[in-house]
Amino acid sequence: MPHLALSPGALAHIDRDYDYEVDRDPPNVEPIEHQIRLDFMRGGPVRRDQLLGNYNPWSYKAETPATHPWRGIKQKPRGLDYAEASCDVRIREEKKFYEHADDDTVLVDAPAYLAARIREASEQSDPHEAVREVRKDREKWYQELIPGANLRQILKESSYGSLIEKCIGPTPDANHLLEHNAFVGMVIVDDDTNPDAIAREHDIDSVYVLQESVLSHANTDEPVALADYGIELPAPVLVGEYDSGSQYPFIPWGDALTCSCPYKQSAPFRVMCKHELLASIVCGDNDSIFIPLTRGIHVPHRARRFASPEIAVSHQPRTAGGHPSP
Repeated sequence: MPHLALSPGALAHIDRDYDYEVDRDPPNVEPIEHQIRLDFMRGGPVRRDQLLGNYNPWSYKAETPATHPWRGIKQKPRGLDYAEASCDVRIREEKKFYEHADDDTVLVDAPAYLAARIREASEQSDPHEAVREVRKDREKWYQELIPGANLRQILKESSYGSLIEKCIGPTPDANHLLEHNAFVGMVIVDDDTNPDAIAREHDIDSVYVLQESVLSHANTDEPVALADYGIELPAPVLVGEYDSGSQYPFIPWGDALTCSCPYKQSAPFRVMCKHELLASIVCGDNDSIFIPLTRGIHVPHRARRFASPEIAVSHQPRTAGGHPSP
């Protein structure tokens, strides 16, 4: 099996070789991203009648109830309830970083991007105002962008609904989801490498050795490559094959995985895509932080770890008001 070579930025922060640079590396997998995955894992399958139809995510305002969907007959997915509560908790938990913006002993515990922004703001001519702006932007992310412009958008019939169209039943669970979607262990090679030669060298079925250029993420307007995340090819990774016809690899990054699809990669504020939502529901049904292998080669566990073990053992899904879920 080819070795899965990871860059220092792709490692867990507790790894002695960890070295993540905000200005050099792709966006890190933030704590809230891990927590939201765990929330949807705990929340269970999403029913068809919970998906939104016509919804403009940019019309959503946290302080304006009239812009909130799931009113009347529609019931909000439980995982989304938990995710919104997690966002509220994060706002309170990050308060200390703004109050101690000049104290590195406090900032060392802040998410990497936030710590970098606060340190940069602290060097401005009016550091208090600059830090206040950082806090304002961060809270807008938690209060509006994540729930309104991201999670509600993927919880639409035209988004997550496209992955469950052919599934049987009103509430597709892992078994039904995996009848039409798959997580396949593959070896990905570059265009200068003969897949058949790699298959013979490592005694692998050639159907599970593909050039990166044939996968969906390489054929978008602004393609992201595995090399952009420091992954050296050939590399054994997990590839999602979906009912919609696309094939997107999951990229090991920041103690978890990130989907290579353009929806996720084109906007750093997006913490989840429809493919990661499906993976969350499947992982929840399997009661595991590892995405199950449907078929293919047995890729390393690091290529299937969907959420940080450190956060998984400490995160408690909560309901509105920050109360632990029953």
